[in-house]
Amino acid sequence: MISRRTLISIVPAAAAMAAMPAIAQQNVIRIVVPFAPGASTDMLARLVGQKVAERIGKISLVENKSGAGGQIGLQYVAKAQADGNTLLLTPSGPMVITAHLLKVPYDPLKDLTPVAMVAYVPTAIAVNADTPYKSLQDLLAAAKNSDKPINYSVSALGTHMHLSGELLSRVTSTNFASVAYRGAAPATTAVAAGEVPMTISDLNTLLPFARSNRIRILALTGGQRTKAAPDIPTVSELGVKGYSADAWIGLFAPAGTPEAVIERLNEETSRVLAQPDVVGVLQGAGLEALPMSLARMRSFVAKDSSKWAELIRDARIKVEQ
Repeated sequence: MISRRTLISIVPAAAAMAAMPAIAQQNVIRIVVPFAPGASTDMLARLVGQKVAERIGKISLVENKSGAGGQIGLQYVAKAQADGNTLLLTPSGPMVITAHLLKVPYDPLKDLTPVAMVAYVPTAIAVNADTPYKSLQDLLAAAKNSDKPINYSVSALGTHMHLSGELLSRVTSTNFASVAYRGAAPATTAVAAGEVPMTISDLNTLLPFARSNRIRILALTGGQRTKAAPDIPTVSELGVKGYSADAWIGLFAPAGTPEAVIERLNEETSRVLAQPDVVGVLQGAGLEALPMSLARMRSFVAKDSSKWAELIRDARIKVEQ
């Protein structure tokens, strides 16, 4: 039989042991990446996440919850406890495009809240080097005068690259048709080999092919030039008004996360993104740091989502579930 004295000593110890997992959990920030390890988003989660966690006295743990084009990871974070200890690091597509194309079990703008913008992903339009298209104007003129659409390769349907081409068609009253490949590298290789005349892809994938004179990069799809290739103009700069298709990577939290927690995470992320070693790693991966205030990020994400929703609706774009 356990004596009263022994019981008195056991109960506090047992209570302390039971509390340890909860205490440990409060000291860990889980950063969910909705894609498999190895991609740029995964790298950013491990680099930026660790540094941000250290600045607020916590440990970072990256969890890759891939599948369904990012839906599994987004749903997981949307349903997580809103305490600032579970975050989502995702490219723009799953946040501002997927829910307008497919039926998903969450609302990304209602169930998730912006925390910090992390990176700008330079994306460009390129053509096979043997085509007669020496400029974007040449390409658009050919598309307007052709009876058939000009095909362009993309990593997958329903992605930012796919819709960037759809937006170009709509804004310029031309006809481009997407051809899906299994990833950005195969899509670019297809253009270099002459299978399709044109592609829209991230600049980091395109540059090696351009340097070997297998493809010609015509313009950036986003609203700004990039330090990686400062001589490449944007589509808008080349006279296509109303066109901007930015690709980005951002940090989000479950809706309802305390504002003070979000503000602290935003501030610390901005400080980390200004560190020279972080800037260097991002540039090496073909990315650029993109710190934003909370107010600006909230407006930016909402406008981006609205833009893609309008395009998908008006152009009647559909992809298979």
